[in-house]
Amino acid sequence: MTAAHDLHSIITTWPQLHDALTTQSGDTWPPAGRMTTHIRDRGLDDTPQRGARDGTGTGESPAPCRIDIIDTMQAVHEQLLDTADAVAEVVQLAPAGDPLTEMRDRHNPRRWKWTGRRPEPQYTALWLYGRVQGAPGPFRPLPDRSLLLIETTARDALSRIERALQLTRLTTAIDTPCSCGGRILLHGGDGALPHLICSRCGRYHSGQLVA
Repeated sequence: MTAAHDLHSIITTWPQLHDALTTQSGDTWPPAGRMTTHIRDRGLDDTPQRGARDGTGTGESPAPCRIDIIDTMQAVHEQLLDTADAVAEVVQLAPAGDPLTEMRDRHNPRRWKWTGRRPEPQYTALWLYGRVQGAPGPFRPLPDRSLLLIETTARDALSRIERALQLTRLTTAIDTPCSCGGRILLHGGDGALPHLICSRCGRYHSGQLVA
Protein backbone atom coordinates (compact mmCIF):
# COMPACT_ATOMS: atom_id res chain seq x y z
CA MET A 1 0.00 0.00 0.00
CA THR A 2 1.43 3.35 -1.07
CA ALA A 3 0.48 5.30 2.07
CA ALA A 4 1.93 2.65 4.38
CA HIS A 5 5.18 2.54 2.38
CA ASP A 6 5.57 6.32 2.38
CA LEU A 7 4.77 6.66 6.09
CA HIS A 8 7.28 3.92 6.92
CA SER A 9 9.89 5.74 4.83
CA ILE A 10 9.17 9.01 6.66
CA ILE A 11 9.70 7.27 10.00
CA THR A 12 12.96 5.61 8.96
CA THR A 13 14.47 8.66 7.21
CA TRP A 14 13.60 11.18 9.93
CA PRO A 15 16.88 10.55 11.85
CA GLN A 16 18.74 11.48 8.67
CA LEU A 17 17.13 14.92 8.81
CA HIS A 18 18.42 15.35 12.34
CA ASP A 19 21.89 14.32 11.20
CA ALA A 20 21.71 16.78 8.28
CA LEU A 21 20.92 19.73 10.56
CA THR A 22 24.55 20.37 11.32
CA THR A 23 26.18 19.12 8.13
CA GLN A 24 27.46 21.44 5.46
CA SER A 25 24.80 22.35 2.93
CA GLY A 26 24.78 20.21 -0.19
CA ASP A 27 24.79 21.40 -3.79
CA THR A 28 21.87 23.44 -5.05
CA TRP A 29 19.92 22.17 -8.04
CA PRO A 30 20.28 23.15 -10.79
CA PRO A 31 23.84 24.28 -10.00
CA ALA A 32 24.07 28.03 -9.44
CA GLY A 33 26.41 30.41 -11.27
CA ARG A 34 27.89 30.08 -14.75
CA MET A 35 27.27 26.51 -15.95
CA THR A 36 29.95 25.07 -18.20
CA THR A 37 29.90 21.58 -19.61
CA HIS A 38 33.11 19.58 -20.00
CA ILE A 39 32.35 16.71 -22.37
CA ARG A 40 35.25 14.35 -22.76
CA ASP A 41 33.81 12.18 -25.51
CA ARG A 42 33.59 15.24 -27.77
CA GLY A 43 37.30 15.87 -27.26
CA LEU A 44 36.70 19.39 -25.96
CA ASP A 45 38.94 21.03 -23.36
CA ASP A 46 41.14 18.33 -21.88
CA THR A 47 42.31 20.69 -19.13
CA PRO A 48 41.08 19.54 -15.72
CA GLN A 49 38.60 21.94 -14.19
CA ARG A 50 38.56 23.00 -10.57
CA GLY A 51 35.20 22.76 -8.82
CA ALA A 52 33.51 25.82 -7.45
CA ARG A 53 33.66 24.54 -3.88
CA ASP A 54 37.13 23.08 -3.32
CA GLY A 55 37.35 24.39 0.21
CA THR A 56 40.47 26.51 -0.43
CA GLY A 57 40.85 30.18 0.36
CA THR A 58 37.18 30.99 0.79
CA GLY A 59 37.30 31.80 4.48
CA GLU A 60 33.82 30.28 4.79
CA SER A 61 32.69 27.83 7.44
CA PRO A 62 29.59 25.64 7.55
CA ALA A 63 26.55 27.21 9.14
CA PRO A 64 25.84 25.88 12.64
CA CYS A 65 22.38 24.81 11.53
CA ARG A 66 20.87 24.30 8.09
CA ILE A 67 17.78 26.46 7.65
CA ASP A 68 16.54 24.39 4.70
CA ILE A 69 16.47 21.25 6.86
CA ILE A 70 14.68 23.08 9.69
CA ASP A 71 12.07 24.38 7.23
CA THR A 72 11.54 20.87 5.85
CA MET A 73 11.15 19.33 9.30
CA GLN A 74 8.65 21.99 10.39
CA ALA A 75 6.63 21.76 7.18
CA VAL A 76 6.44 17.95 7.30
CA HIS A 77 5.52 17.97 11.00
CA GLU A 78 2.67 20.43 10.37
CA GLN A 79 1.44 18.35 7.42
CA LEU A 80 1.36 15.19 9.48
CA LEU A 81 -0.32 16.86 12.47
CA ASP A 82 -3.02 18.49 10.34
CA THR A 83 -3.76 15.17 8.66
CA ALA A 84 -3.85 13.23 11.93
CA ASP A 85 -6.20 15.84 13.43
CA ALA A 86 -8.56 15.54 10.46
CA VAL A 87 -8.46 11.73 10.36
CA ALA A 88 -9.02 11.40 14.11
CA GLU A 89 -12.12 13.57 13.85
CA VAL A 90 -13.58 10.96 11.50
CA VAL A 91 -12.39 7.62 12.88
CA GLN A 92 -11.80 8.02 16.61
CA LEU A 93 -14.61 6.75 18.85
CA ALA A 94 -15.70 8.59 21.98
CA PRO A 95 -14.96 6.89 25.31
CA ALA A 96 -17.88 4.71 26.42
CA GLY A 97 -18.95 2.27 29.14
CA ASP A 98 -19.10 2.51 32.91
CA PRO A 99 -17.07 5.31 34.59
CA LEU A 100 -14.01 3.12 35.22
CA THR A 101 -13.99 1.71 31.70
CA GLU A 102 -14.56 5.16 30.24
CA MET A 103 -11.64 6.58 32.22
CA ARG A 104 -9.33 3.81 31.02
CA ASP A 105 -10.55 4.27 27.46
CA ARG A 106 -9.99 8.03 27.65
CA HIS A 107 -6.36 7.44 28.63
CA ASN A 108 -5.76 4.80 25.98
CA PRO A 109 -2.29 5.63 24.53
CA ARG A 110 -3.57 4.78 21.05
CA ARG A 111 -5.99 7.72 21.19
CA TRP A 112 -5.11 10.80 19.22
CA LYS A 113 -5.03 14.00 21.32
CA TRP A 114 -5.72 17.42 19.87
CA THR A 115 -4.69 19.36 22.98
CA GLY A 116 -1.56 19.58 25.08
CA ARG A 117 1.91 18.90 23.75
CA ARG A 118 1.70 17.85 20.13
CA PRO A 119 3.13 14.45 19.21
CA GLU A 120 6.54 14.21 17.57
CA PRO A 121 6.69 13.72 13.77
CA GLN A 122 7.73 10.07 13.90
CA TYR A 123 4.94 9.18 16.33
CA THR A 124 2.43 11.11 14.21
CA ALA A 125 3.50 9.18 11.12
CA LEU A 126 3.30 5.95 13.12
CA TRP A 127 -0.24 6.79 14.30
CA LEU A 128 -1.33 7.40 10.69
CA TYR A 129 0.42 4.16 9.70
CA GLY A 130 -1.69 2.34 12.27
CA ARG A 131 -4.89 3.76 10.82
CA VAL A 132 -3.90 2.72 7.30
CA GLN A 133 -3.02 -0.79 8.50
CA GLY A 134 -6.22 -1.12 10.55
CA ALA A 135 -4.41 -1.51 13.87
CA PRO A 136 -6.72 -2.16 16.85
CA GLY A 137 -7.95 0.66 19.02
CA PRO A 138 -10.91 2.98 19.60
CA PHE A 139 -11.36 3.65 15.88
CA ARG A 140 -13.86 3.17 13.10
CA PRO A 141 -12.65 1.65 9.82
CA LEU A 142 -10.76 4.18 7.73
CA PRO A 143 -13.06 5.62 5.01
CA ASP A 144 -11.78 6.15 1.49
CA ARG A 145 -11.65 9.94 1.78
CA SER A 146 -9.44 9.71 4.88
CA LEU A 147 -7.18 7.15 3.20
CA LEU A 148 -6.81 9.48 0.21
CA LEU A 149 -5.89 12.35 2.54
CA ILE A 150 -3.23 10.23 4.24
CA GLU A 151 -1.86 9.05 0.89
CA THR A 152 -1.58 12.61 -0.42
CA THR A 153 0.05 13.91 2.74
CA ALA A 154 2.51 11.02 3.04
CA ARG A 155 3.55 11.28 -0.61
CA ASP A 156 4.14 15.03 -0.41
CA ALA A 157 5.91 14.84 2.96
CA LEU A 158 8.25 12.09 1.80
CA SER A 159 9.01 14.04 -1.37
CA ARG A 160 10.01 17.06 0.75
CA ILE A 161 12.31 14.89 2.86
CA GLU A 162 13.93 13.24 -0.15
CA ARG A 163 14.59 16.60 -1.81
CA ALA A 164 16.08 18.00 1.40
CA LEU A 165 18.35 14.96 1.79
CA GLN A 166 19.20 14.93 -1.93
CA LEU A 167 17.78 11.44 -2.39
CA THR A 168 15.80 12.36 -5.49
CA ARG A 169 17.43 12.42 -8.92
CA LEU A 170 16.30 15.46 -10.90
CA THR A 171 16.54 16.48 -14.54
CA THR A 172 17.07 19.81 -16.27
CA ALA A 173 18.10 20.89 -19.77
CA ILE A 174 21.40 22.68 -20.48
CA ASP A 175 22.13 25.26 -23.17
CA THR A 176 24.77 23.23 -25.03
CA PRO A 177 23.08 21.22 -27.85
CA CYS A 178 24.02 17.73 -28.90
CA SER A 179 25.74 17.18 -32.27
CA CYS A 180 22.40 15.83 -33.53
CA GLY A 181 20.69 19.08 -32.58
CA GLY A 182 18.79 17.60 -29.67
CA ARG A 183 18.65 18.93 -26.13
CA ILE A 184 21.11 17.54 -23.62
CA LEU A 185 19.50 16.79 -20.27
CA LEU A 186 21.45 16.98 -17.05
CA HIS A 187 20.50 14.30 -14.51
CA GLY A 188 21.62 14.80 -10.92
CA GLY A 189 20.75 16.53 -7.67
CA ASP A 190 20.82 13.35 -5.59
CA GLY A 191 24.43 13.60 -4.49
CA ALA A 192 25.66 11.18 -7.17
CA LEU A 193 27.85 12.20 -10.12
CA PRO A 194 25.69 14.11 -12.66
CA HIS A 195 25.46 12.79 -16.20
CA LEU A 196 24.18 14.17 -19.48
CA ILE A 197 22.05 12.38 -22.07
CA CYS A 198 20.66 13.70 -25.33
CA SER A 199 16.87 13.67 -25.35
CA ARG A 200 16.79 13.01 -29.12
CA CYS A 201 19.46 10.44 -29.94
CA GLY A 202 20.08 9.10 -26.44
CA ARG A 203 23.82 9.68 -26.66
CA TYR A 204 25.60 9.74 -23.29
CA HIS A 205 27.94 12.66 -22.69
CA SER A 206 30.37 12.10 -19.85
CA GLY A 207 31.22 15.34 -18.15
CA GLN A 208 31.18 17.51 -15.11
CA LEU A 209 29.78 20.88 -14.12
CA VAL A 210 31.91 23.76 -12.98
CA ALA A 211 30.79 27.19 -11.84
